[in-house]
Amino acid sequence: MPQPVIVGIAGGSASGKTTITAALHADLEASGLRPSMLACDPYMHRDVEHAPMFRFSATDELTFDANRPDSVNWPALLSELDDRVAVPDPPDVVLIEGLMVLHVAEMRERLDLRLFVELDADERALRRLLRDMNSTRGLKDPAAIAAYYRESARVGHASFIEPSRVHADLILRGDAPTKRVVPMLVAVIRELRTAHHSA
Repeated sequence: MPQPVIVGIAGGSASGKTTITAALHADLEASGLRPSMLACDPYMHRDVEHAPMFRFSATDELTFDANRPDSVNWPALLSELDDRVAVPDPPDVVLIEGLMVLHVAEMRERLDLRLFVELDADERALRRLLRDMNSTRGLKDPAAIAAYYRESARVGHASFIEPSRVHADLILRGDAPTKRVVPMLVAVIRELRTAHHSA
């Protein structure tokens, strides 16, 4: 039984990772393959004991910092990935999406294809603002959203996410039309799958 092709999709907050991942999943299915998605967000620490925290200027309270590597429970996420690959009838492709997917060496080692989604900082900040204001959870006040971006997202991006792009096989624009980008990715994944079959 050939092993699944494991694809990591990293990039800054609001860069377009989720959009590209969803479009890629749909096109892989349409091409006859069986993809599976795994997102980092559900594996984020939410308890004060394990989560990285910082004192947030908007509230003067200790606040969860979602933009650090230790915000994610990597052992649990990696265990889930290994379990999905090890089942008797694994998916053809596993798509893993998250901010730090290329930062963490244990994750990089498992990836057959490493993608980094880039987008200009001002566009990412505007996307975050609009997204969070319309979200059913989290911050709603524009000033607080902007403060969290300055104090957490921008710092984490510069320290951990942006440097991880050096590990990418392909760098994608987050504002590129998915109808142009995704078919190319499907073709690359199919080539990798053929290589797995012949290995």
